[in-house]
Amino acid sequence: MKYSVKKANATNVRKISEEFSLDMLSATIAERRNFSDKESLKFLLEGDLVYQNSPFLFYDMDSAVERIKAAIEDGEKIFIFGDRDTDGITSTAILYKELKRAGAVDIVCRLPLNDEPYGLTSDMVSEIIDSQATLLITVDNGISAIEEIKILRSVSIDTIVLDHHLAGEEYPPATALIDPKVPGSGYPFSGLAGCAVAFKTAYALRFSSSPLYQSELIFFHAKPGIDSVKMSAVKMVNFILEDSVTEELSLNMVSSSESRMIAFLNQGLPIIVMDKDLEQKALENAFTDSIEITFNDVRRDIESVIPSARNKSLFTLSNISRAVRYSDIEDKELAVLISLFRSTAIYKDKSLNEGLDEILALTAIGTVADLMPLRGENMLLVKAGLKIIQKNPAPYLLSLLSHLELLGKQITSKDISYYLAPLINASGRMGRPDVALSLFLAEDKSEIERLSKELIKMNKERKSSTEETLLKVKDEAENSLSFYLNRFILVENEIPRGLTGSIASRLLNENGKPSLVLAKTDDDRISASLRSKGNFNSREFLESFSHLFQDFGGHSYAAGFSMAKENLDKFKAELADKIFSLSDCEDEEEEIEVDAELPESYMGRDIWKIRDLFEPYGMDNECLKFHIKRAEIKEILPNRNNGKYLRCSILYNNEIWPAVYWAYDSSKTYVEKGSMVELIFSPEVNTYRGISRMQMNIIELENVT
Repeated sequence: MKYSVKKANATNVRKISEEFSLDMLSATIAERRNFSDKESLKFLLEGDLVYQNSPFLFYDMDSAVERIKAAIEDGEKIFIFGDRDTDGITSTAILYKELKRAGAVDIVCRLPLNDEPYGLTSDMVSEIIDSQATLLITVDNGISAIEEIKILRSVSIDTIVLDHHLAGEEYPPATALIDPKVPGSGYPFSGLAGCAVAFKTAYALRFSSSPLYQSELIFFHAKPGIDSVKMSAVKMVNFILEDSVTEELSLNMVSSSESRMIAFLNQGLPIIVMDKDLEQKALENAFTDSIEITFNDVRRDIESVIPSARNKSLFTLSNISRAVRYSDIEDKELAVLISLFRSTAIYKDKSLNEGLDEILALTAIGTVADLMPLRGENMLLVKAGLKIIQKNPAPYLLSLLSHLELLGKQITSKDISYYLAPLINASGRMGRPDVALSLFLAEDKSEIERLSKELIKMNKERKSSTEETLLKVKDEAENSLSFYLNRFILVENEIPRGLTGSIASRLLNENGKPSLVLAKTDDDRISASLRSKGNFNSREFLESFSHLFQDFGGHSYAAGFSMAKENLDKFKAELADKIFSLSDCEDEEEEIEVDAELPESYMGRDIWKIRDLFEPYGMDNECLKFHIKRAEIKEILPNRNNGKYLRCSILYNNEIWPAVYWAYDSSKTYVEKGSMVELIFSPEVNTYRGISRMQMNIIELENVT
């Protein structure tokens, strides 16, 4: 059994534990997983949207919002163009719902159907022009549509690009370009999915109707000492820090005309404080002359929305506030004032919250389905969305969950990956993504049920087509594996375009080798999907051939590309050279990185609480893994449905824990009642027939003497 435990910095672990009130094991895991800075810990530990990044950090967000508002006010036709996968479908639904909520009356939604290629094409440009739309908004695409957007611009059709793919050397001439991967976008997190970019735009559009939109505010706090006054102030626009000043003065030693603080406050802007009489007195004590500063005391507003702040000073609040520990503002009392004011503004404004749950749930689904990294802000968005799916799902989600027999179960990111996402993706793979989109936009119960059943049917057809295609390519896959020295699989035998991802995943699962599936489209293009695992990075691998591609992208374990058919022979030649040059390291036993060695005294129900702390799991944030040196197989349980896996119970720390080992191979490792084993496991919650229980999901297991 090959495994490793990343060395943890003891000083960092203690700091995380003390500052963020975490037990030492949780703090150690956080440090090992690089959740060690304030920003990462904020998104790990918090689940309230008040902690999200401001959408106006995108430099072009103001331009996008103003153009959309103008289109709505003037009754313009707005054309939304998305993509056929789950991310593209949810992105389109989010934007459509938000535009309707904002008052748009003439909206066209369009996704690529049947074998139509991804992204804006000349045919799609013609369709947009013929529609007489005056504003195009692309979602989950558009960053590479330079010539197409130039044509639209030449006929007075503005374009707003909402995308998350990598840009080339040239950007499209869009009215606004919202893409976190564009250098200089201004946004601090590049890992957003297309649906999250749409969500950010929707939230910005909501905020633009708030009285605080574009308002310049100054937040001020004076802290009196024994013989001095320390004053801090920040200037913010859309809750984004623009400027700040700090000044400490001895009592009654200088005039106000000599003060940087007074100059900063005298900008004719609202000055927000809590307890203005105290602030006024502290300010007056600092100077030799009288001053006239008008403060806006927000205590009453804050207490009306946040009762826990009632009758507490900023000093007291700063010692109990969770938000303060994530702030970069040195004056923690000023930081808590800003946090309280922001929370009050958000919770008080109904327009910011009504209907937000629905698009947030779609954001969670699209983010997980598109294999986005579940780190940073994605953790917050998915966490919040999962909570909504669990407690208050929209009618169409309720219908899907019912058909998938997930009602009453704690919905996790794994449930999205294994059940919801494949169901939604099926419509795109079968060339009918409009079915899933229609379901997300439907309001009539009977229509929702009809579309849900159609989606279920399409998924069954997709599975059937996948099985038929797998039989067709079986010999080709075996020959390919032999040709590539048991390192790689390439198949191209009449694969339907929509099934490349499914076929690649199945070939990977069945053979354990990176699998590339090519499909030829009607427009002389090759569309392809690559799936891998372990140390083989799909996206980095494809980057070696990017000079041959029209477009490519993806992640560590899932990537794809499109390519002109004329480049196929050259690609296959270069692919062979690349594969033959690889070492055989992939054939070695993969080393498993575990989060902690687990002594007996640590094994308890709190392990499952720690598991919950690091949810949601997915790309770049795999399930926790713990190593146990020696435990006893207490009981071997019968398999359900004669499945080839091991169900057993493990005796450890004087408790018996139910366990399952899906990869069990009795020919390699045989265990029986009483066997002593070394194992690596993930703590999971298994729900069966409405009953949930803690369970050890065994990753690796070996006999020990």
